[in-house]
Amino acid sequence: MHVLICGDHWEELSAVDITAAIAQGWSARQPHTEVTALPFSSGGRGFVDALSHALDADPQTPQTDWSLWQHGVAYLDGAALTRDGDSAPLGSALANAVTDGARRIVVGVGESGGVDGGAGLLRALGGSDDLAVAVPRANEILRTVQVVAAYREDMALVGLKGASASAVETLGWTRQEAQDNERRIGEFADQVRRLLPTRKDLLTGKVHRLDSDAGSGAGGGVGFALAALGARLVPGADVFAEAVGLQRHIANADLVVVATEVLDWRNLDDDTVATTVRAAAADATPAIVLAEHVDLGRRETMSLGASAAYSLVDPHAMRRRVDPDKRAALAALARRLAGTWSAS
Repeated sequence: MHVLICGDHWEELSAVDITAAIAQGWSARQPHTEVTALPFSSGGRGFVDALSHALDADPQTPQTDWSLWQHGVAYLDGAALTRDGDSAPLGSALANAVTDGARRIVVGVGESGGVDGGAGLLRALGGSDDLAVAVPRANEILRTVQVVAAYREDMALVGLKGASASAVETLGWTRQEAQDNERRIGEFADQVRRLLPTRKDLLTGKVHRLDSDAGSGAGGGVGFALAALGARLVPGADVFAEAVGLQRHIANADLVVVATEVLDWRNLDDDTVATTVRAAAADATPAIVLAEHVDLGRRETMSLGASAAYSLVDPHAMRRRVDPDKRAALAALARRLAGTWSAS
C-alpha cells in the first residue's frame, strides 16, 4: 500500500514539519506501508520552503528562505518578503530575478503584516518614490517576463470584504483604521490605473477594475500591484499542485492524507485541502483530512470529497484542550489512523 501525505504549515510549524510528523506516526504503526510526505502550500508563508522539499531541489540550486530557482523559473515567497507590511523587499526581489535572467516568475502571495496595496513593490521595482515614474518603469521591466501571482486568499483589494476590511480580524486594526486605509488604497489604485494602459472587459466593453478581482487583495494588496503589471492571478494551491505534479503523485497512491490546521468553510474553495481532495476524487483515490480543529460536519466533509476528517481536539469537549506538542499529537493520531486505513 502507498500513502501520500500532503499538508500546509500550521502557524510556527512548517509544511515539512507537519508532513514528517504524520509520516513518522503512520510508519510506526505500518512499517511495511510505503509513505510519501509531500509538503504543500496554497501560496502563503513557507511557499518556497515547501516547494523546495516537494521538488527535492538540488542543494546546489540557488535558493534562500524566500527564493528558489528551478529550470529558469524564479519562485518567490511573498509572505516572507512582506512580513512587516512593506512590499518593497518583494519589488527588489522581482528586479533582481529579472536581472538574473528569469523569464518566468511565480510569486506566492500570502500573509502580510500590512496593507499597502503593493505600493512599496511598485516603487522598489520602478526605482522611484514617485509613482508616476515608478509604475511605467516597473511595467516595462516585467513586459517580457511571465509573472504568476499565486494567491492564498481570494479577497479583492477594496470593498466590504477587501484587504483593509479583513485587516480588522487578521491584523487587529480598528474599524476606523480600516476605513481610513480603504480610502487611501482606493485613491492609490485609481492613480495606478491612470498610469497604465486602459484594460476593458471583452464582453461589456467597460473598464476592467483590477482592484475588484479575486486575489487582488492578497498579500496586503500585492496581488493588485502584480496584476496591474500584467501578472496572472491564480489560486496558489493550483499553482503549487501543477509545479510538484500532484496528480502524478496521487496516481501512485492508494490513500491520500491531507493536513490542515483548521477544517472549516474556508477549506471548501481553492486551498490545500480542497485542491488535494478534489484531485484525489478525480483519480478515485480515497482521501482523509487531519486537522487540529474540525468545524465541518460529516455531510460537508463528504461534499468536499473527503472520506472522513479527524481532529486533534475533541469537538464535543467542554474545553478544547490543545496538546502543546502538535508534532507529537499529529504523529500519535496518524499512528492510530494507520491501523484503520492501512492494510496490515
